[in-house]
Amino acid sequence: MKILLLVFTVLSFYSSAETKIVENFQFYKVAPTSKRDLLRTLNKASPIRENGHVFHGHTRYNISWRFWWQYKNNQCVFTKVKTTLKLKYTMPQLQSSKHDVKDIWSNWYPNLEMHEKGHGKLAKDIAYKIDQKLLSIGPKSSCEILEKTGNKLAYKLMDELKIANKSYDIDTNHGETQKAWLYMHL
Repeated sequence: MKILLLVFTVLSFYSSAETKIVENFQFYKVAPTSKRDLLRTLNKASPIRENGHVFHGHTRYNISWRFWWQYKNNQCVFTKVKTTLKLKYTMPQLQSSKHDVKDIWSNWYPNLEMHEKGHGKLAKDIAYKIDQKLLSIGPKSSCEILEKTGNKLAYKLMDELKIANKSYDIDTNHGETQKAWLYMHL
């Protein structure tokens, strides 16, 4: 009887999830004068610096979530969840008419983009997971408890994303195993 009551209570609430993803690219210009000058020019032009290292691509993410609830029959349940992911890829943009430079760039750049989009996919997966997991939280005795439970779960998933991104960079050596390092194409 308790199981039927719980199923009825859960089904009596309408719930929906909405994940919004916004992707943007910010480009910095790279204008080498020759094939020999390409790596030096790229390193100098890159705005991406972390712990004394220069990187050629970067993925920044911001995930936010909102939820709505309904209190009914002495229980509070989420009725709607909206998660927004903003992705910003910072990438180089070649400005050269030299054929040998363009050839190297066209072999290397897709690998860099693939690596950065790998970071983007990790963020997308977590954004979708936040929506799914928040809606799967069962009814709570108060909306305050429901809100705290939801935020705790979402922040835990955000921590998982940080760990996943670090692991991805360790596993790929920041894209080297994906041939996203320019020196491999020179």
